[in-house]
Amino acid sequence: MKSIPIHSVLALLLLGACGDEGSTPAPSDQPGSSPAAEEETAPLPDRIEIPDPTDRITQLELVEDESEAVADRLLAFSDKVRRRDFASAREWLSDDFAGESMSGLPVAEERERPLDVEEISYDVSAPPIQGPDEFLAGVASLIAPWSRVDSAIWKVKGAEFQRGRPHWGKIKLFIHLTGRGPRGGGEAVKAWGYARVKQVSGTWMVDRFELTSLSTSRRESPIFVSVAPAAGVGYVSTRFGKPGNTSFAFNGTACADIDGDGDWDLFVPSDGRNFLYVNSPEGFSEEARERGVDQPDGGTGTVFFDFDNDHDLDLVVGHVDDGQTAGTRIELYTNDGQGHFTRVPGGLGLGSKEVVAYSLTVFDYDGDGWLDLFACGYGITAKEHNNSWVQATNGSPNALFHNEGGKRFVDVASELGLAGNSWSYASAAADYDADGDVDLYVANDYGTNNLWRNDGGTFTDVAEDLGVLDPGNGMGCNFADLNGDGRLDLYVSNMSSTAGNRILDRYADELDPQVYAILKKSAAGNTIFLQDPDGGFTRLPKKNGGVGGSWAWSTAMADFDLDGRIDVFCTNGFVTGDQPFDT
Repeated sequence: MKSIPIHSVLALLLLGACGDEGSTPAPSDQPGSSPAAEEETAPLPDRIEIPDPTDRITQLELVEDESEAVADRLLAFSDKVRRRDFASAREWLSDDFAGESMSGLPVAEERERPLDVEEISYDVSAPPIQGPDEFLAGVASLIAPWSRVDSAIWKVKGAEFQRGRPHWGKIKLFIHLTGRGPRGGGEAVKAWGYARVKQVSGTWMVDRFELTSLSTSRRESPIFVSVAPAAGVGYVSTRFGKPGNTSFAFNGTACADIDGDGDWDLFVPSDGRNFLYVNSPEGFSEEARERGVDQPDGGTGTVFFDFDNDHDLDLVVGHVDDGQTAGTRIELYTNDGQGHFTRVPGGLGLGSKEVVAYSLTVFDYDGDGWLDLFACGYGITAKEHNNSWVQATNGSPNALFHNEGGKRFVDVASELGLAGNSWSYASAAADYDADGDVDLYVANDYGTNNLWRNDGGTFTDVAEDLGVLDPGNGMGCNFADLNGDGRLDLYVSNMSSTAGNRILDRYADELDPQVYAILKKSAAGNTIFLQDPDGGFTRLPKKNGGVGGSWAWSTAMADFDLDGRIDVFCTNGFVTGDQPFDT
């Protein structure tokens, strides 16, 4: 067995390129390399079948990151499709392109999905073969009735390249188009297929496309409608990377009725200043400065809670050191009962130590009637990066601030064993075992997670025993009864990586099985754990759904459509530069 250092695989995981094995294409169907061949338009083949390379280039042999170059090309192509700029999109297809049509296919099956969603699967056994212009016209026809195209993705899920000349590659493609129909309902096109790519004058182009599946889904009217601008909370910040928006602090938000009028208000920490949107029958008005919470800026996790039991909701905001200053500590603002706040110097002990507080969770861990505060300690990448991708141990300690009768807070995390040195990102509190005290789950980036079982005011980590370590890049977590059996289940959001998966598949036989499993899980995405009758948890297979989210962050779970079942909302995405692949 060939030995590959784990740090080499992790570096490749981040760069993102790979290949598979297979057979040689027939000479008559290999990409040509002469200028004359490019200038002539060959007759369309009777069928498209893209064979696998036989003498493939392995991952470690790649001089240039070819699969990422192809992936970036396809993302740029996706951007043209999203804009419906098919004249420009034509530049991505070679003149001798031949592909199986994505339009005008016979219906194979029609299904009714929940929430009045109509789904149609199409028969792709014998699609028409089309040249480049006709193929793009077919793609255009799929989204022509849409009032808006929200996203277009032609994503490389796998890649392999033939050694020597002519130089070509076979890529596995996932195609996903989403938008709005004429009446505002959601529309989507989802397809899988293979493409053959070749270099023309040094640029990767697609010259063959083989369709393996295609389905569409639609709903006549929308379920949710964005009313943020009309309601007064539609703030648009400067595009990331531009002057005034270069921070990597990931801000949270908190909701509460701050003034006791029965309406929910909204606090949003941000760079430069914070925002407090006060709700009224006329809509929201931004009043952070008037109500005393516009500064300090740059907060991350935030939460409203009545720490002093005076029947109004106070505000706590976590902050992250930027690596250049001493950092801003956790801030406490007391509510006067009318929704006006006073910043408390030192935060009654909350500011007694530096905590890289990415998120905050409130719960009464010892049952004394006073709400306590748990702060997830992350790390400061500007000072020191994580020392491992699979189990980092150089993060900032967590803090558990015990509420001393509303007079002060004392950090007891170390004495209770909760401090740790992981890169903790998010936490969720609930009495998962129904024993009368509140337990705590902590999602850690770059490692395994913790489930702290509360034993009457002391804690035991039972994550491994109960099967919820969930190694990877933990970003969010939440408890809810997802299957209606009366027991609390667990949803954990993680990062997923298409590039990482296609790299790791190349090394399934060359890595230690345990290391391989950990690395695959790190690129696998979100997880649902259903609680068993004996108190353990079983991970729901990914094919059962509900665990998408790509570059996932926090989750919110509620019965959004009032049908008696818990739904999941998961935020995802990342900052984007000027190019569609700058993420």
